[in-house]
Amino acid sequence: MHFIYLQQSGKPVENSAGTFWTLAAVAVDAERWRTLQLRVNGLQKSFQKDNYKPGITRINANDLLHPRNAERDWTSAYCKGLQKICATLDLKFFIVVVDKRTTDKPPHPKWLLPLSYHYLLKPIGQFLKENNSVGTLVIPPGREEERQAIAEIQFANVFSVVGKGSPIVGSPLVQSEGGSVGMQVADFVATITRRYQEYAYPKLFRKDTLVGYDAVINNYYQGFVKPQTYQSATSDAKGFRIRGYIYLWRREGVSGATGQPSRGSQFGPPIDDAIDPTAREATRFGDRVGEPEEARFVAEDAEQFNKPKP
Repeated sequence: MHFIYLQQSGKPVENSAGTFWTLAAVAVDAERWRTLQLRVNGLQKSFQKDNYKPGITRINANDLLHPRNAERDWTSAYCKGLQKICATLDLKFFIVVVDKRTTDKPPHPKWLLPLSYHYLLKPIGQFLKENNSVGTLVIPPGREEERQAIAEIQFANVFSVVGKGSPIVGSPLVQSEGGSVGMQVADFVATITRRYQEYAYPKLFRKDTLVGYDAVINNYYQGFVKPQTYQSATSDAKGFRIRGYIYLWRREGVSGATGQPSRGSQFGPPIDDAIDPTAREATRFGDRVGEPEEARFVAEDAEQFNKPKP
């Protein structure tokens, strides 16, 4: 049995701060969640000292990763401690990243959440099957649109031939962020990933030298998030490897906010061979609201899609 903690970073709406929105999940074995809770609480207590309050003190990812704090030695030591705990307990991360500038229509939770969850649940399901386990999703309170999106997908799975063997069971649990260390770790993963996409990756793509805040965020991403992100050894029926890192793109030939056709984000390489063969399945959630018929996705290591064709 695994608990799958889910968190968002950024907002899945147009005209909000930032150009990226991230949905992250952290899988914790049910036999290890208590150990995770104790170790992270111990880490917090060692840093917070007398300010530590059980059940109240929490990892504040936005504060720790803010430009005014991210380069501090205190923050670096804290992140290294958290990284060691996650690696020791073999936690697995699953991530969906959306570049809001390249969607086919203005971002909105009514279509973006179902589409993102459609992709996120594929590697989570594969991970659970590989470990002969089942999982239950855990989300923070106050997100009715998120609960509705998850419920809709679960309902569809019950009545589909493929979904009958789904290892994700039950309705999503709701836990407060303050009392759930798993939720705090998921928030940390989502925040690092979004800031990496916002600040570090554009410069890495241009082969710039990273300095200061950009270098710190890249360091956290490469050292903390990437090593724990799930990578399956299994491919689907079309030969596409099932990965835990999904990047949603708009479909080829459809213009977005700029009115120009797109073959990838301005911050990412073209990915002609990375069309998801199951993307049309996602449109059953979007026919009512008109989201894209297809979505492009790549893993974080997109080099294989950029090799010259013979």
